Amino acid sequence: MCLLTIESLKKNTNMRKLAIKRILSIAFYTLVIFLTSYLIFDYIAPEKTVDIFGFKIFVVDSPSMEPTLRVNDAVVVFKTKASKIHQEDIITFEVYLPDLQAKGYVTHYVGEIIDANNQIIYKTHGEGSEIDEWEDEDGNPIEIVIENIIGKVAFKIPGAGHFIKLLRDPVMVLLLAGNIAIIVFIFYYVKKQKHINEENKD
Repeated sequence: MCLLTIESLKKNTNMRKLAIKRILSIAFYTLVIFLTSYLIFDYIAPEKTVDIFGFKIFVVDSPSMEPTLRVNDAVVVFKTKASKIHQEDIITFEVYLPDLQAKGYVTHYVGEIIDANNQIIYKTHGEGSEIDEWEDEDGNPIEIVIENIIGKVAFKIPGAGHFIKLLRDPVMVLLLAGNIAIIVFIFYYVKKQKHINEENKD
């Protein structure tokens, strides 16, 4: 009876270990597939990423928010409703940038929220700076409204911008995918050989 109990305990322990391994394996591959899908989609249709996934990753390219956000930090921006945006939140929005001579993304604080003629206007500013003044392509003053806002910054990943930029390079993505495939192949080959050797011993 005692031996049967010990054997049963060992069997249950092994089953639990196997179940945990399977769960971890499924979680890992789910995460890999999700991130790969995000990167592909973000490369093909970057303007739709936040609508599909509910979030978008941006890389800080200017020092206007230092020291809170430094150049090459990555910020994870979640899509949000107007009612969830408050003063001093950090938001990412699209606006015309004269230096680029094109529209680009800016991540700044919300300095003021103004209700003007039934339209909510968001006044923004950088770290410790005055309220921003934005203009369109023709130099006309414009205001930031909810349609311009991508979302609210949830958290930052210090220094991750270097890696994010590499992932946005198609060549680097292919190289990374190739290396991951090789590592996975080696891992499963070694695991299979170990299993064969154990069977031969038995």
